[in-house]
Amino acid sequence: MAATRVQEAPARVTSLDYVRGLAAFGILLYHFQSWTLGHMEAETFWGRIGLYGVAIFYVLSGLTLYHVYEARLQPSKAGLIDFYLKRVFRLFPLLWLIMPVYLIILPELREWDRILLNFTGLFGFVAWDKSIGTGVWSIGNEMVFYLFFPIFLFSARYSRLAFAIVCLAIVAIGAYFAFYKIDDAVPLAAHWRDYVNPFNQIFLFLGGVAIGYLTKYRSLPAVPLTIVLVLAIVVFAFYPASGNTVVLVTDWERFIFAGTCLAVCFAMYKLPVTLPTIVHVPLHTLGEISYAVYLLHPLVYEVVKFAGKKLHFSPWVTIIVAIVLTLILSQLVYRYYEQRFIRLGQKVSKAITARLS
Repeated sequence: MAATRVQEAPARVTSLDYVRGLAAFGILLYHFQSWTLGHMEAETFWGRIGLYGVAIFYVLSGLTLYHVYEARLQPSKAGLIDFYLKRVFRLFPLLWLIMPVYLIILPELREWDRILLNFTGLFGFVAWDKSIGTGVWSIGNEMVFYLFFPIFLFSARYSRLAFAIVCLAIVAIGAYFAFYKIDDAVPLAAHWRDYVNPFNQIFLFLGGVAIGYLTKYRSLPAVPLTIVLVLAIVVFAFYPASGNTVVLVTDWERFIFAGTCLAVCFAMYKLPVTLPTIVHVPLHTLGEISYAVYLLHPLVYEVVKFAGKKLHFSPWVTIIVAIVLTLILSQLVYRYYEQRFIRLGQKVSKAITARLS
């Protein structure tokens, strides 16, 4: 059955919220298990989620931004200010909330240049391996991606050739890291600065943009999409790769696993997913609070681990208590803190762009 063009795409894709929430929860489970039970290697499902859960975030980021801004963002001063202001008010408030906590509990991070770069977000551009907080490096990557997003969007909108050239260039950069820059004979920890380099990750973000560009206005049959989704999950879980997790991000394995992430996001984007309320509500909520879950869970774990030593918690009790407290705290932070800044960002952006119009 050939793909057909439809008139409009929905403003929000609920199925992508499901994927985002599950990715955040998967990273949480990977961290809690590895911190409690020991490091997980490349052959384990959780070892793979630990790396490629973040990759799914990147794909979803590019895809959702394209979905929302494909027709809305204009190459004007007002349009760009609106876009970047909303990004700042979405990302920075939670970063500013957690960074002082890390500075209190980890004195070795108290370097003034590091603090300045992190609180301004500039670390993502010049010191991407010097983030303050577990997982914050990926937020620095996102800031770099946002800088490039208008270029990706406008090239896709105005010139197919230009967009194709951009895609080839970005994929070539990713291949450089996968085949030459990062050595699969050396543990990933030794390559951390290269791995978290935003230019090693940006092809995933652009992949999300490309999915939106190619499929936003197309209705695709459910059966092939379901097959793509199932095959992607099977390959991700069972592809033969073992040893240090560096093997997951080098050579052809880099593009095989990245391809599964792209395939999952593509399939979930276009599948007409309708879940029972009892399943939809927790998954949708998890998607909404995913940013808080991602950034808060390491701090919650440290508190629970400290209390657990006093109370003689078993490893699994520590994990379960940390999960429950992370979800509760994330819901509260999202509702009473993040949403206020999201609304404030909308008001500030509206006021500024109105003056420029």
